[in-house]
Amino acid sequence: MNKQKWIDYALSKGFDSFEIYQNDLEEKNVTYYEREMESYVKSHVLGTALRGLYRGKMTSISTEDASDANMEKLIGTMIEQAEATTSADSGIILEPMTTEEVAKENRFVRPDAASIDKTFKEIEDKFHAYDERVFQVTDLFYTEQASSREISNSRDMHVRDASQAQAIIAGVAVKEGDEIKNSFNVELLYDIRDFDTDAFVKKAADKALNKLHASSIPSGTYPVIIEKDAMTSLFTAFSGIFSGDLIGKGISPLKDKLNEKIFADNVSIIDDPKNTDALVICNYDDEGYPTSKKTLVDHGTFQTMLHSTSSAMRMQMESTGNGFKQGYDSPVGVRPHNCYIVPGAKSFDELLEEMKEGLVIEGFQGLHAGINLASTDFSLQCSGYCVRDGKRDKSVTLITAAGNFLELMKNVRDIGGDLEWKTQPIACPSILFEGIAISGE
Repeated sequence: MNKQKWIDYALSKGFDSFEIYQNDLEEKNVTYYEREMESYVKSHVLGTALRGLYRGKMTSISTEDASDANMEKLIGTMIEQAEATTSADSGIILEPMTTEEVAKENRFVRPDAASIDKTFKEIEDKFHAYDERVFQVTDLFYTEQASSREISNSRDMHVRDASQAQAIIAGVAVKEGDEIKNSFNVELLYDIRDFDTDAFVKKAADKALNKLHASSIPSGTYPVIIEKDAMTSLFTAFSGIFSGDLIGKGISPLKDKLNEKIFADNVSIIDDPKNTDALVICNYDDEGYPTSKKTLVDHGTFQTMLHSTSSAMRMQMESTGNGFKQGYDSPVGVRPHNCYIVPGAKSFDELLEEMKEGLVIEGFQGLHAGINLASTDFSLQCSGYCVRDGKRDKSVTLITAAGNFLELMKNVRDIGGDLEWKTQPIACPSILFEGIAISGE
């Protein structure tokens, strides 16, 4: 694709400004089953999204065939769309802005096929040797991605970000009597030569084995630790409350709450797309706006809402560089990136000791159906285990945790220091809450 040729042609056809957004994604996925390679798939997708302001109306189109031979057809279609639109869009094509770019050290070393084969057979053998109750390795999966985002426009913007990731995913099933439980484990794979297969197997197998003989508990209000992965899932589900788009539309409960106390004093939340501890860094959002580190909540006080250019314009504010797409062919929305609850100093075991008696929630089910973003009410099936004398006790299942997220975050007793960045753009440490209503027996 000759980008300058496309831009010049669009301007000659009457566009006031024109943008080319491209997402280049290469993937390799390898699956194993019963010590044999089941599939080996490589793919390469170059997705292109075109956007332009034509006679005061914003129009866009996306394609996986951005060859120069398609230029006139695609731009012609964009003009037809703009002429058929009855309302003007206030969107803009940005001028380039200066920012201090950061680079993330690439620590990933691509393994060859023989190394993957050897490691997977070793993992499967170790699963079966770990415990006689392990009866099946349900999934064994290697994934590799190399991705880049690039934006060029008629206002001389040319920006680019790139990322790489490799991971191993395993699923294991355990059986005792008629009871069957399973679990998954996902670990980033920086260098297969250093990969600790024993630790990987232990983590996945123990997670499944600990689910055996789980039972419900009496209904009541319990001190609760929401373990880091479960807390990340819960916080992710409610992260939209910080969206300036939803706040401006009156959908978020944080409307008119700026500079007010919304959480406990020990809760601070940062959004930092340039955080090099996270898997993917972004110097620019998907509109080409420079990203920056922002404090959303400072010791319980709501300080910053997130914005794209369009949501910021509606509220007469500045973009925070949080205009991101879900895919190259999706519209820009307001989304956090590398957003996290600031961790405390205590280990997970120290949180258990501090709680002494209570419940640990390790996972939630039905997060999309069981929450109300506007009110932040939630009612979620969950599982985990009881804590007695600061130690793990019996496993728990078939319980429901219910409450209100805003109220929950006002009742934080302590925050763990176990925040861990994996594949997600949001991360949380484990958090000890004063009490959560649990429905059980």
